[in-house]
Amino acid sequence: MTTRLLARGSLYAAAYVVLTLLAAAFGLASGQVQFRVSEALLPFACVDPAAIAGLTIGTAVANALTSPIGALDVLVGSGLTLVAGLLMWWTGPRVVALAAPVVVNGLGVGAELALVLGLPFWPSVGLVALGEAVVLFTAGLVVLRLVVAHGAAFGLPARPARPAAGRRRGPTGEADEGHAPQDDERGAQ
Repeated sequence: MTTRLLARGSLYAAAYVVLTLLAAAFGLASGQVQFRVSEALLPFACVDPAAIAGLTIGTAVANALTSPIGALDVLVGSGLTLVAGLLMWWTGPRVVALAAPVVVNGLGVGAELALVLGLPFWPSVGLVALGEAVVLFTAGLVVLRLVVAHGAAFGLPARPARPAAGRRRGPTGEADEGHAPQDDERGAQ
C-alpha cells in the first residue's frame, strides 16, 4: 500500500463522514427515507480502489455516529458499501455502475430496517432505493462525469480498459487476434 493510496482512502472516509453528518443534521442520514449526500462519492469507486476502502471505513464511522440501529448498522452498512463499491469497480466508470448502490443498499438496508426496527420490508426497500437513486443519479452522476473527464486532475490513477468480450489479451496487453504477426521483432533475414 502506497502513501498516496492511504491518503486518498483517508480523504474519502473523512469526506463521507462529514457529508453524512451534514445529512444527519437534517434528519436525512438514516431510516426509511434517507438522502445521504455522501453517497454521491461512490462513483470514485469506479476508478480508484482507495475509494472502496475509504468509503467502507467512512460508512462504518458515519453509522457509528448517526445510526439508530447502532453496532449492527456499522457492520451491515459498511459491508453493503463494500459490496456496492466492488460492483462499481468491476463495472467501471459507466452510468450503469450507479445502479449498484441503489440495488445493494435498497435491499440490504431495507432488510435491516425490517428485521431490526420491524418496518415493512418492501416499502423500506423502495424508499431507501429511491433516496439512493436520487442522490446517485443527480450529484453522483455529476461526480462520475467529472471523474471520467478530469480524473488525472484529481490525481486519480488511470484505469485500464477491460478487453472486449471474446478478445484475449497477450502478455503485453495487446489484443491477440489468434494469428502470428507477419514480421516478428527479430526481423526477416
